Amino acid sequence: FRENCLEEGQEKKMTEAITSMPQFTEKTRRALVMAGDRSYSAVKESGAYLISEDPDEEGDLNREYWDIAVYLLSNRKRSDVVIKTLQKRNKKLKEYKQLDYETLRDIKDLAFSYIETVKKYDSPEEEELIRHIPYFEKDGILYLTCISEGDRYSYAHLSEGKVVFSVEETDTSGIRTVPPELPIHQDRGTTSYIVGLPKTDLLKDAQLLSPGDLYTRIRDHLYRYLDAEERDYELFVYYALYSWYFPKCSTTPYLRFLGDTGKGKSRFLKVISDLCFYPIRASGASSLSGIMRFKEKWMGTLLIDESDLKGDQSDPLIKYLNLGFEKDNPFLLTDKGDLSKIHIFDPFGPKVIAMRQPFRDSATEGRCLSFSPDETTREDIPPELPSRYTDEVAEIRALIARFTLEHWSEVSEDCMLSCNGMGIEGRLKQMARPLSVILTLFPDGQERFLHYLNARQKEIRRTRAESMEGGMFNYALSLAQGEEDLMGDPEFGKYYYEGRIQVVLPKMIAEGLKCSSRTVTRTLGGIDMELRQKRIQTAKGIKNVRALFVPSRKKWTEIMQRYYFDESGGEIPECPECMKGPEYHTRQSGIS
Repeated sequence: FRENCLEEGQEKKMTEAITSMPQFTEKTRRALVMAGDRSYSAVKESGAYLISEDPDEEGDLNREYWDIAVYLLSNRKRSDVVIKTLQKRNKKLKEYKQLDYETLRDIKDLAFSYIETVKKYDSPEEEELIRHIPYFEKDGILYLTCISEGDRYSYAHLSEGKVVFSVEETDTSGIRTVPPELPIHQDRGTTSYIVGLPKTDLLKDAQLLSPGDLYTRIRDHLYRYLDAEERDYELFVYYALYSWYFPKCSTTPYLRFLGDTGKGKSRFLKVISDLCFYPIRASGASSLSGIMRFKEKWMGTLLIDESDLKGDQSDPLIKYLNLGFEKDNPFLLTDKGDLSKIHIFDPFGPKVIAMRQPFRDSATEGRCLSFSPDETTREDIPPELPSRYTDEVAEIRALIARFTLEHWSEVSEDCMLSCNGMGIEGRLKQMARPLSVILTLFPDGQERFLHYLNARQKEIRRTRAESMEGGMFNYALSLAQGEEDLMGDPEFGKYYYEGRIQVVLPKMIAEGLKCSSRTVTRTLGGIDMELRQKRIQTAKGIKNVRALFVPSRKKWTEIMQRYYFDESGGEIPECPECMKGPEYHTRQSGIS
């Protein structure tokens, strides 16, 4: 259409040309006149800031209300929501200035007509491209979306050592970039603060703290509302700080609170996630597509409630979590309305999870740094979060944002600290190393990291030794080593010869732990022990039995590292002869 106007030599602006066309109705012409010479993008964005301010009684109310209607309708708000928002705004005016209901409805209809006309005649290729992204890096400088008291959005970044703000920027590709906005409630017309953003006024005056001072400030805040061991506070602080730098890493662990109802896991979830980077409170029985779309818009720390976690590895949310552990693992969904279209989501990013039971999928379970809270006996912890809590969070969030802006260029994946030669298992290394990028900013970062890893590895082994698999294996080991004696048992005493047990049977373990032999076989098979025939010497001669074996020295070392725990930290004992498989001494490749 624009080309036709140029070919005919018309130099009038687009809106003037369209209003002269006979196929447009009177309502469409009125709508285009309201738009004036602004582009659709300009009109669409114009109402974003007006909703949170008082109406301009000296301005053109029809034009102002029309801008708001276009903004809401273009963001797919229902007509009744638009009317309610306009009515609420209208009530702020003096009575003689207020517009009647019919006028408000006419304004809404004009806005709708304008949007439909633009969709039909105004080619999207000719519309200015605008990106709505919450944060980005340009020339080594981080740009963060923040929000003012009047719900105005801007980018905060450093310039000559000071925090400055801008309502829009141009990214590295030369594309105009503006901050996204929080959703507006469909009924009340108010902003829904479901993403934790830094406050503009607090960030502007925030003091730049040293790493040690910031750690202390966060730790003291957590101590005020949570009851945990000191090494757990350490994990929580490191995870909260790491989440602000997670785009610098290629993997990200998840922080998971595991416990029964009434243990306080919801309190831990809220207090810790409030200090994480852009906490997204979009879960809690929400639809999966809704969670993913909102996460895609803000790319922050996703909070997941136990009500969302009901399936195994085939559940879409579990797949989403498994893919989100590493970068460049897109999650694809087919558009139900058009099967030829594919929607692409990026699941990568930190996540804080609260649940009653472990994940059914072992892969998801292995991506979690877990903490199990206990009921507190501290009387200084308030049962409900006080009214001052929100202000305290906003202040600390501003301090973390200021710290992040200052040290953004100093952190990279190359800065990850090494933990080789420490006997730390691979999964813990993979989960802990991303957190170590934060510790590079601490003068004693290497020492802090090694101390934390050793304590966490010890705790993991203790916890795993107390699990079902660990309990069964350690009971079998106690039988094989003679610590648990069944020589006087009428059924199992016959498997002893010259005072030593010759074989460990699933039934022995089942009797001792009060479970079925099938459960024992299945559980120990899951950690790579085998059930095979063995010829043994008994007081009554040679006997063939199906016994439990460890197939190789390498497998023995793996099982012991995972499920054996010695409080004194002694060396791993040798495998008892009665637990060695037939090929134990010939299958030793890999570990001496």
